[in-house]
Amino acid sequence: MRKWQCMDAEIQAHALKTMAAFINCLSFSLLQHPLIKDSIFDMLVALEGILQAENERMLNLAGDVTLQLVKSLGKSICQYPMLEVIISLSHLLSLCRLPVAISSAVALNYILTNLGPVRGKSHEEVWNVLKKAGTVGNLILAFQDSEDRFQSPEYFTEMTSLLKTILWRWPLSRYHVWNNTRLLAKLGDNCANPDTSVVVSVLELFSVLALCGNGAVKLLERKELLFQVVQSMGKMRDYSVRVKALTLLQRLTGSAKGCTMVTTSYCEPVIRGIIDAMGEWRSSNSKKIPTDQMALVMEACRSALLTCWAGNHHSCFWNHDIHVILLNIILGNCSTIYLTHLAPSSQELIARVNDYVTNARPYVWDILGNLVVRYEEDFLPRARGNLCYLNLLISCACSVAADLMQKCCNSSSSYTSELEPVLRAVSLMVFSSSKYIQRQARHCLSDMVGPFGDAYLKCILASLQLNATGQVSLLSESLRAVNNLMSLACYSTLPLYQKLIVNSEGIKILSGIIKMCLNSDIHVSRSSVASHLRSSSDGKTCCWSHVEDWEGEDILLFYSLQTLSQLIEFSNLSCNHHKLTSGEIVICTMCEHCESQDLINILQYISSNIFGSGPQWYSAHILSFFGFYGFPSKIGRKMERALHEDVLADLELLLSNGQSLTVHGAILAARCPYLLPPKESFQKEKTWGDGSSKEQESRKDKGRSRHEVRMSDRVDSGALKKILEYVYTGFIHVDDDLVKPLKVLAKCCGLRSLSDMLHRKLPKWGTSSPSCIFNGALEPTGHLLSDVILEARAAEGMIWSCTLCQSSSPHKHAHKIVLYSGSDYLRALFQSGMHDSHSQIIKVPVGWEALVKLVSWFYLGELPSISIDCIWSNMDAEQQFHELQAYVELSSLAEFWCLEDVGEQSLKVVVSCLKSDKRSSVEIISFAASIGQWKIVEAGVNSIAPLYPKLLDAGELEDLDEEVLDMLRSGYVCYSQGSCNWSD
Repeated sequence: MRKWQCMDAEIQAHALKTMAAFINCLSFSLLQHPLIKDSIFDMLVALEGILQAENERMLNLAGDVTLQLVKSLGKSICQYPMLEVIISLSHLLSLCRLPVAISSAVALNYILTNLGPVRGKSHEEVWNVLKKAGTVGNLILAFQDSEDRFQSPEYFTEMTSLLKTILWRWPLSRYHVWNNTRLLAKLGDNCANPDTSVVVSVLELFSVLALCGNGAVKLLERKELLFQVVQSMGKMRDYSVRVKALTLLQRLTGSAKGCTMVTTSYCEPVIRGIIDAMGEWRSSNSKKIPTDQMALVMEACRSALLTCWAGNHHSCFWNHDIHVILLNIILGNCSTIYLTHLAPSSQELIARVNDYVTNARPYVWDILGNLVVRYEEDFLPRARGNLCYLNLLISCACSVAADLMQKCCNSSSSYTSELEPVLRAVSLMVFSSSKYIQRQARHCLSDMVGPFGDAYLKCILASLQLNATGQVSLLSESLRAVNNLMSLACYSTLPLYQKLIVNSEGIKILSGIIKMCLNSDIHVSRSSVASHLRSSSDGKTCCWSHVEDWEGEDILLFYSLQTLSQLIEFSNLSCNHHKLTSGEIVICTMCEHCESQDLINILQYISSNIFGSGPQWYSAHILSFFGFYGFPSKIGRKMERALHEDVLADLELLLSNGQSLTVHGAILAARCPYLLPPKESFQKEKTWGDGSSKEQESRKDKGRSRHEVRMSDRVDSGALKKILEYVYTGFIHVDDDLVKPLKVLAKCCGLRSLSDMLHRKLPKWGTSSPSCIFNGALEPTGHLLSDVILEARAAEGMIWSCTLCQSSSPHKHAHKIVLYSGSDYLRALFQSGMHDSHSQIIKVPVGWEALVKLVSWFYLGELPSISIDCIWSNMDAEQQFHELQAYVELSSLAEFWCLEDVGEQSLKVVVSCLKSDKRSSVEIISFAASIGQWKIVEAGVNSIAPLYPKLLDAGELEDLDEEVLDMLRSGYVCYSQGSCNWSD
């Protein structure tokens, strides 16, 4: 590689002046000439060397020439070797010489933004160079340097612009910024800067930083920063500041947690800021809105999509007359409507909508749908005179949707994108929790589709039939399929069309689409079909894996199930003679070979697996027509044995008919505390950590004493048994004659989800599907019922204290019945009658971190996993090893305690982490081999086998035994010969 060797200042100055003159003569056509290209290659070599000079005058001149060159090159920068120049420029960023620092930042920013697509090998190479040069670290140092550095707005804005570019293109860089508390404080202070350009640059930087889910939370935790953001949304601030503040708000409220954090502290000013910005539409008298106003309105509409999350901000929007704002944006200036108090006809509404075309309209439909779907069941709107604005919005949405449906039916697919948002708003109305909105929307829609209803219904059923049979791909025609399913969902709520859909094989078509989605692993999210939710300027998000739409990533599945929920009662499939045995559905003999068997199996699969809460809820709702209620789960099936076996029970429920039911206080504490007796009458005598009390010792051979609870005469014994079955398993079958008393008892026991299912209420939008989990037993009430201690292996230097007992060893208080249900080994131990079966303490041969995860599995049915995010990627190898060590220990324990599921989940976590980052692989391999976990050893070997020569030369394999080294050698040979598939 050629290098610039000359250190003579005069020669360097002459070279730079010559290059500057040369650059001034360049044109686009000259840049294509081979000789010119060769000269530019030589110039880059010279600049890379001169930029390392110590002479301040040379550096300033070299920085200016470099900036001049990269601007002249433009998009052709990607044709030249810029990596060494990037390194040289990066080293100058933190210097105190302002001119060269600014020119270096501008030049580097220009290079990075013109390198081409943000992907591929070259993209990774540039990121590695930026890491090597410490570019982000140098920028952080520049921001944290002395206060006089910030007196120049130009310096600050150029540095923030460069940092923003890096954060936007390389997500891994974000961690180093949001994890620096001092830097965030320094940047946040500039939100109050009187210079608008400085405020805008800070807000833009924070917006890119909030593309990281962890970064967004970190920003939200800084209350003073959040206050400044809210202030920046104020009506008196500059348009550009308000736009950037609203953009940042969108990122911060990208999750339910973020929305709650914002609205809990600043609900009123945030909503007022959004409403005022949306109201800029009304302040313009002409149809053509100025560009800056239009940008503000658009960002405000996007920000108002925080209505997709539940919270008190919904009522705040209505209090600020959001309905008036929405009407203004949809219909134009509505002052004449407000003055006359007369609602326009549907044709007048359609005409006005078509007359006022705006890019903001899709967001308006989304906002409206988000608001109306969450109203409570008994909601009633307010009216002004004879005009109800909500009714007008509903009528407008239904009219526009019906008009676009007809156009889609009669012409090509040119209207499908326009139809999707308004049709979704209408579907949210007709499925709203509010009886009033449901009724109003269904009545309005029925009137609108009347003239062409049958024709359009036949059109969408024919199209969906092609999807169900595989003749037309659901993926290639995903938007059309989504619109058809939403249309059918709306039709299914109208009594006039329900039986017609069923008689036209609608249920068979829907079942076919559901099977197609599941069998072909088809996933379509709303953002992939709604064009207004996608933007090339949004940047790549990271660390948002915990965020989930209620529909999930399966909106085709969701709308199919939603439609089916309205039609199932009109079909001949509904049957209540099925049974439930050991958590598995047993189809009645009359339905064994009919369509209902497949449907029930599919619904059970969806409701018990990892899908969005919406599909799960609608699956459970449909299953209620077959007599099944709840959500099947693995942990529920395990706990069923505790219900039917009279083991470790400590409560006896006495019924008026002389029957009694033995139950476990810990289970009731977790799932149905209403059935527990008063706390003061149900406390056990315990002496934790120092041995058993005399009373407990005397019970070892006599069995456990049971606290008796006499039930009311009005409690139906059959209903109570079903309540207990639901509490233990989360999933039950109920005969028709038992539904009525069970409704009463479920409500009295506070089991709202079961009560809603029994009453066949439509699932409430946004409600999480209830899980059959028992972590409530680990809360204070359940701690009183704890009868065993799980003691972890003591760690060196660890000091332990417990609020419940005097034990100085790390431990968790638990419940034998939960352990009994989850482990064959512990069940055998507790039933053995040996001394250990009565012991208060079980020593678990794992560390504290592993014990915490093990207890979580017993009570939740899942091991906590490790998120492969920026926090994990920025841990050092020792920290990563410490995190994974617990899972290796659990894998070993799983073999001894017969916990197959724990072993599988532990292996899955370790493998996924080693695939993402190999730095701790050698240590994990060594540790796993030492305790005989060869599956993990094999996974670790597969992850680092390609690096075997490098690791060997670095001496990093010295601690591995010969057997593992042989596995590594074999793996490397396999890799070298190309005979292994390393992607698995």
